[in-house]
Amino acid sequence: MVGCPGCGSKLVFDIATQQMKCVYCGQFYLVSEVEKRSKDAEEHDGLQDDAIMQAQDMEVTVFTCSQCGAEIVADSDEAVTWCSYCGSPATLKSRLSRIRKPERVVPFKITKEECVERYRAIAKKQFYAPHDLLKLGKADSFRGIYMPFWSFDVRRNGEFRFPAKKVITTPNQTITTEYLAKGKLDARHEGLSHDASLSFEDAISEKIIPYEQAGKVRFSECYLNGFYANAADQTAEDCLPQVMNMERAMIVDSAKHAFDDIGLLEDKAESQLHDKDAYTINPIPSMDMYPVWFLSYRHKDRVSYATVNGQTGKVYADFPASPFKYLLFSLLTAVPVFLFLNLFLTASPSIVMFFAMIVALCFSTMYKHEVEDIYERVFRVNYSEQDRKRFNMKKLWEIVMTVFVTMLCCIHVVILLIMGLKQLGFFGTDKASIIFSGACVVLFAIRFFKMRGRFMALTEVKTGLTNGLFLLASIVALVMSIVRPADDMFYYAVAYATVGIVAFSVVSLISCYNKLSSQKPKQFNRSGGDDDNA
Repeated sequence: MVGCPGCGSKLVFDIATQQMKCVYCGQFYLVSEVEKRSKDAEEHDGLQDDAIMQAQDMEVTVFTCSQCGAEIVADSDEAVTWCSYCGSPATLKSRLSRIRKPERVVPFKITKEECVERYRAIAKKQFYAPHDLLKLGKADSFRGIYMPFWSFDVRRNGEFRFPAKKVITTPNQTITTEYLAKGKLDARHEGLSHDASLSFEDAISEKIIPYEQAGKVRFSECYLNGFYANAADQTAEDCLPQVMNMERAMIVDSAKHAFDDIGLLEDKAESQLHDKDAYTINPIPSMDMYPVWFLSYRHKDRVSYATVNGQTGKVYADFPASPFKYLLFSLLTAVPVFLFLNLFLTASPSIVMFFAMIVALCFSTMYKHEVEDIYERVFRVNYSEQDRKRFNMKKLWEIVMTVFVTMLCCIHVVILLIMGLKQLGFFGTDKASIIFSGACVVLFAIRFFKMRGRFMALTEVKTGLTNGLFLLASIVALVMSIVRPADDMFYYAVAYATVGIVAFSVVSLISCYNKLSSQKPKQFNRSGGDDDNA
């Protein structure tokens, strides 16, 4: 690559103008002009023959992290002082290497300043995020990296046979009609992409795609000047299964809308698309480079990432939560609420215990749903649309019933306190405590055995311990409601212990959430930049 025609200094790609800019004199040049000068220089030096003209690779400087083995490509005069993937501040070792030259590239469209603004717009809403992570939202924290993607144009021809079923229910009968939609399928999907770098987590790359295919241009090394790049370490065959999953999902989604009136059975339709005898499938791969703004945040032995699509500005970021911030905010919120209520209401020790059990019931329901979501995410559980709707309705019913029972109990107790009564109709505070505590014992026992058996693989979430503590607190509260000891300290002890269990459960969930929003850096079996082993 040639230097600035005016002063000979380094040229970098300027995002705002989409031209090459001299870092010293500030002059701008078209990419095509710089390319032409580079080719003319190579021809003049006798370095460009037919073999090099037809080469499918290019010589680059590869920096390898000595900690995790991740590799990035940069200019030979670039000083790389930290690793984007493991957050290590150690200086990376460099070596010359040859990598496959991409066919096309999507140049950066989002400037670093725009990237920071988009990140901050999301970060400022993360109230419980660690303070040092929020401070990273500045220009120096982001690194522009071109990520390799295998892009496929997939053509599918054949005869589709998609089953469907429609159910009509009347007061007297249920009519089920089964269909078989048949026809010729001629589908073509362009630009189905999957990242070709093992360093770039698939779960992260899938959050910031797609890239606009109209923005692709013929690859030139000029676009890499001033940025980093990642070399592909996955073949087209490695990425093809994920791309075909995307292609089948897009066909089923189109068919779902086309046959909406007969109720397409999506799972069976997708299974039929796996029939190799029914279709002729022609996937054509090409290597592309896509722009990503990349930020890594390391805390102890784990790393969290924030990524911004360098073309569209789509942001994906993992924000761990600070248990200290959460508990401090909860305490600061609880104190004024307690003081306000204390001005108007005077609660007996038994009512304090009663309210503590109401809080335990509400949080136990929230805890159950959060653990279920964590379980699905950790083990990548994919439910069918019908099962998903059924589970969502069940969750909604549990939430509605919990809110209804909570409001009913609170209204009952508040009326008693306002009127200065100990009994309202047939239900006094003692009877209400016995009934409510007994119901909690049954509910917590069910959740203890059900969640302990189903989610015991979640080592980061102590489901058995937490639900066991909830069950124990409800049993003690039931005994207290029946025995009614004279010493008020017993009631307060149960109430404080119940609130402590809730706080412990919150910290447990936050700890697991932080595990999900971060990861241990991958360890790659590479030489760490040792030229002798390159």
